[in-house]
Amino acid sequence: MKYKLLFWIDPGYVHYALAKFIQNNLDCDLFAIFEITDKPKHFFQNQKLVKFEKIWFLYDYILKRKHNLNLDYLKSVEQKYNIPLWLIASNDRMFNHFNQYYKFSTNEILAILEDEIKIFEIILDEVKPDFVIMAESYQQHSHIFYEMCRIRKIKILILSPAILPVLKTDNVHINFYHDFWYLTDEPDKFLPLPDASIPTHDTNDDNNKNFQTPDILSSKKQVDARFQDSLSKYTKAIFKYLFTTDTNVQSHFTYFGRTKIKVIFKMLLYELRKKQRENFMKRNLTQNIENDSHFIYFPLHQEQERVLLIGAPFYVNQFEVIQNIAKSLPIGYKLYVKDHPAMNHRGWRSVSEMKKIMKLHNVKLIHPFTDPDKLIEQSDLVISIKGSTVIHAAFHRKPSITFEKIGLCHLPSIHKLESISELPQAIKTSLRKNVNLDDLQKYLYYVRSQSFEFRYQTIRDGFEDMLKIGGYYANIEIESEKICSLLEKYKSELIFIASKYIERIRNQI
Repeated sequence: MKYKLLFWIDPGYVHYALAKFIQNNLDCDLFAIFEITDKPKHFFQNQKLVKFEKIWFLYDYILKRKHNLNLDYLKSVEQKYNIPLWLIASNDRMFNHFNQYYKFSTNEILAILEDEIKIFEIILDEVKPDFVIMAESYQQHSHIFYEMCRIRKIKILILSPAILPVLKTDNVHINFYHDFWYLTDEPDKFLPLPDASIPTHDTNDDNNKNFQTPDILSSKKQVDARFQDSLSKYTKAIFKYLFTTDTNVQSHFTYFGRTKIKVIFKMLLYELRKKQRENFMKRNLTQNIENDSHFIYFPLHQEQERVLLIGAPFYVNQFEVIQNIAKSLPIGYKLYVKDHPAMNHRGWRSVSEMKKIMKLHNVKLIHPFTDPDKLIEQSDLVISIKGSTVIHAAFHRKPSITFEKIGLCHLPSIHKLESISELPQAIKTSLRKNVNLDDLQKYLYYVRSQSFEFRYQTIRDGFEDMLKIGGYYANIEIESEKICSLLEKYKSELIFIASKYIERIRNQI
């Protein structure tokens, strides 16, 4: 059987590489939607490494015609696909307060949605793909496309991170937390924990008997260290931006308002504010944890990121969430709040917001670089909007509460909140919970059985580093020699991951 595969290729380009190695080993016709800037288009229009039957460049179809907004069409789309278009759009980083460069009008947003959905319907009707292969949707356009495919019952394959603890052996951390993945049609399925018995060789495994938890901070630092860490490339990217014409300002709505003067001004202001915020944290936030204090730990999510904007659309305002948790605390408890260390790449949270958090009753704002393992260990309960910390908490023998689904499996020690009004009772109930070791065994066994090791982030960072001046500047013409070099460098791993996709494709039809 010859398969029809439709790829969504984002600016990370890993799915382009994946398409090559799938095509090398599977009888298939390939199609692709490219979500990229202007200058890389030339390479993909002329490349011969992957034989695509047809390709579409998404931004070529958005706001390129005289627009008579058709609200009836958008209403029919909402009904046909059961997609809450305005909820998805209003949380998109381009259309809300995160966009510092351009304020879209209501009609502009609706026109963009109309153009996107129309081209998606044209593509899906024309290709009639057996499978859509894409990364987790991270903005409104890819998420709407994902939802349309799901409702059309098109099989979707997404590479999603498996949340496994990093086990310690002889006090040495085995840091593979970020490198275990599984293929799914829906991230964060939060399935009931399987009740199947675990094979004897797994229950006797020393690592399983001695549950140790990840060195979360160390693991995050390792990932962060690979991202945008070169001053020379940063400087090169600035000069490249300043002295080349950037047509994206006219062709891509995601670049609207980004004049060079405004971008440079914002960049300088960003650096000044970041330094000011770091000084404020140094003076006012501690890394010390009070040993005699009963507290509940709430780690903040990085902003602006998918996990909130798409994954938890009603909890984007994290200050409001902190307020609601603080109101729900039992007498005698404090709430320890810690920002995500990756906010370093967003210039940190504003001083005014930090001060607002610090003024709340029974709330203590902790320095972002405080060891999260120690916070979990010394807490009585962990609460998260949609973070893997609740799973780590279980392996620290701590109960937890999550506002949204997280992970492949649902551990019984994690309480999934159904409404904010139940939060006070959920906290009281969860504080009395114990973590069952058998549940941890089952979780480890099942997630391991569904996942595999793959250095996705390392490979993506490698592509970003070589093709985007260290990850700083996306609108760069792609050289064929560089792509070939990357494909050769990661060849064995890309062949391996392609085999996983091929296995799933053959097993699902």
